[in-house]
Amino acid sequence: MDALLFQQINGLVGQIPWLDSFMTLVARYLPVVFALFLVGLWLTREQRVALLAGISAILALGLGQIINSIFLRARPYTVYATHLLVDRTSDPSFPSDHATLAFAIAALVWQFNRKVAIVLLGLALIQGFARVYVGAHYPSDVIGGAVLGVLVSSAVGRASSTPLVHRLLDNLFGWLAKWHITKESDEQQVA
Repeated sequence: MDALLFQQINGLVGQIPWLDSFMTLVARYLPVVFALFLVGLWLTREQRVALLAGISAILALGLGQIINSIFLRARPYTVYATHLLVDRTSDPSFPSDHATLAFAIAALVWQFNRKVAIVLLGLALIQGFARVYVGAHYPSDVIGGAVLGVLVSSAVGRASSTPLVHRLLDNLFGWLAKWHITKESDEQQVA
């Protein structure tokens, strides 16, 4: 089923040239948009959300690398005739790092700002589809990355609301405010 769905989605390549170009751009560069989004959050009064989203992404990507080393799933272009629109890589296919990163950030932001998170989730879905479209991943690689990102962000969000972690964050941001690295003092908190 996974291979069939991959072949159907990847089989769309070549039918609409502008769509091929768009999907290639999305598959390659949308992670940069997510990184810039974190920078934008940091530059606003949403610095705790930016920090937690960054931590979620790093933890999820780290766990994804462990999962990669256990499953060693071959990329679809090494198994099937594929319309590959991006460069080949030697790393395993499952889970998708791009999906892991995007959904980790979107899911963490969801816990604090649902309007912004809806946009991020939409971008994450488009990116996931694009990774299959360009021939880099199977649909289950993207779903696996999405689930991993959401689970890690849920855990980070819950942990951040515990008294100990909340106090640590207050202390960290209080210290950073003294050095003018943050706009937030230790009394300011994300709702």
